[in-house]
Amino acid sequence: MSKNIKWIKVDSVTGVSEATTKPTNGAVHPNLSGLTQQFDWGQYFYGTADDSVSTDDSNHIHEITDAEYITDITGKIDEFVRTWKVVAYEQEIDLRKKELGTYADSVYASASGYKYDAATAFISSATPNAGLTTEAFYRGTTVGTLANKIKTNHETYITKESKIAGLRGLYSDRIDGIMAGIDTSTVAKALESYVGIHTEEKIGEITIGIGVTEDINVGYYNPSGLSDRYEYS
Repeated sequence: MSKNIKWIKVDSVTGVSEATTKPTNGAVHPNLSGLTQQFDWGQYFYGTADDSVSTDDSNHIHEITDAEYITDITGKIDEFVRTWKVVAYEQEIDLRKKELGTYADSVYASASGYKYDAATAFISSATPNAGLTTEAFYRGTTVGTLANKIKTNHETYITKESKIAGLRGLYSDRIDGIMAGIDTSTVAKALESYVGIHTEEKIGEITIGIGVTEDINVGYYNPSGLSDRYEYS
């Protein structure tokens, strides 16, 4: 038989918890019969030890119930959820700067919507407005050439922007569903749920030699791979 244990590392010689005194001989897991690590959160490690083991709360070695263990597993998962929600938007901002920055900050942000309407109207009916006529004159080109350039640039921008927004939304939707998917029926199931949030999926492959490829994997939930997902989608 075994019991659930939660502990902080101890000095390898004195056995005193590093939470109490800074270890001078190196920090190690306590010498407990049958100790098996399964999980960690902050300074604490979690697992099981033989039922005969005596714990010591004053030395930060605690016996915990299944319910307490599951609560801490759920707490760490929730911590990842909150962090990943922020990371998803940070990754999106960085990707937008990389892929859209110049165009978005200048042309599109100022008047591209208006210009696109004018350009498509000209392409359709050959009737220019004052803005297109003036810009084409000072640019030294024809209204038709300018209209097609505006249309192409705008649609390229919209495609990229929509792809970025969609991929960030994919991550956000997945992250939002994590907590509802945790199985808290047993410690083992809760640990499986924790492992599951770190699942990866293949999004592409690269050639590393003649006839040899390597898979490109990113987190299913972890949004730090947003740029790679964008590149290989």
